[in-house]
Amino acid sequence: MPEFRARIAALAWPVSGLLFLVLLWQVVTQAGIVPGFLLPSPGAVLRALLRAAGEGTLWRHLSPTLTATVTGYVIGCTVAAAMAALIAEFRWVERALMLHLLALQSIPKVSVAPLVFLWAGFDIGGKVVLVALICFFPVFANTLAGLRATDADRLDLLRAAGASRWHVLWHLKLPSAARSMFAGLEISTAFALIGCVVMEFIGATRGMGFLIQDASSTYDLPLSFAAIVTLGGIGLLANAGVRLLRRRLLFWELEAEPGPPTPGAAGG
Repeated sequence: MPEFRARIAALAWPVSGLLFLVLLWQVVTQAGIVPGFLLPSPGAVLRALLRAAGEGTLWRHLSPTLTATVTGYVIGCTVAAAMAALIAEFRWVERALMLHLLALQSIPKVSVAPLVFLWAGFDIGGKVVLVALICFFPVFANTLAGLRATDADRLDLLRAAGASRWHVLWHLKLPSAARSMFAGLEISTAFALIGCVVMEFIGATRGMGFLIQDASSTYDLPLSFAAIVTLGGIGLLANAGVRLLRRRLLFWELEAEPGPPTPGAAGG
C-alpha cells in the first residue's frame, strides 16, 4: 500500500502540471490574447483529433510513421550495442573505426536527409535509415562507457578462473553496462520520432510529418496541433515502455534499492 501511494503521488505532479498548462492554454485562447487562427483552443484540437481518428486520417498517417520509427530504432540500437561491444573487446576495431564514427556523429543528420532519400528511396527505406543513424550514437556512447566501467576486481576474478572472452562479456560486462545502455535507449526514443517526422517533412506522401505540413499549408491548425499532440503522447508512451523494460530486465537494481527504514533500526 505505501508503494502504491508513492506511485500515485509521483504521478500526481506531472498530471497536475499538464492540467495547469491546458487550463492556461484555454484561458489564453478564450481571452483572445492569441488569435484563434494562430493558436487553436484545446477544445478545437480535441475535436480535430476525434474527427481525424473517426475518418481514418490519423491512423492512415500514423501507421507508416510508427513502422519506420520502430524499425529504424531497433536496427540503430542493435548495431550500436554490437559496435560498442566490438570496440570494447578488440583494440584494433577501435583504432580502425572510432575516428570514423566520431566524424559521422559530427555531421548533422538533417543535412544528409536529402541524400538518404535519394539512396534509400522516398518510402519507408529512407526514414528507417535516418532514424537508425540518429539512434546509433546515444546507445553506442552509453554502452561503450558502461562496458569500460566494468569492475576491475570482478574482471580479474573471472579471468583468473579461466573464463572465456564471450563468458566475461555476456555474464559480467553487459550486465554492468546495462544501466548505461538503457540511458542511451531512453534518449534515442525521442530522437527516433524526431528523425522520422523530419524525413516526412522533406519528402513523403504519408506520415505524421506530412499530415502536419499539409494541415499547416491549408491553415487547418487544429488538425496540425492534434497531430503534434499525438506525437507527444507516442513519445511519452515509448519512453515509459523503455523504462518498464528496464525495470523488468534490470531486476538487480530494484533489489539494491534501499527500502524504507524499519522502526527501531536507527539509534540503539
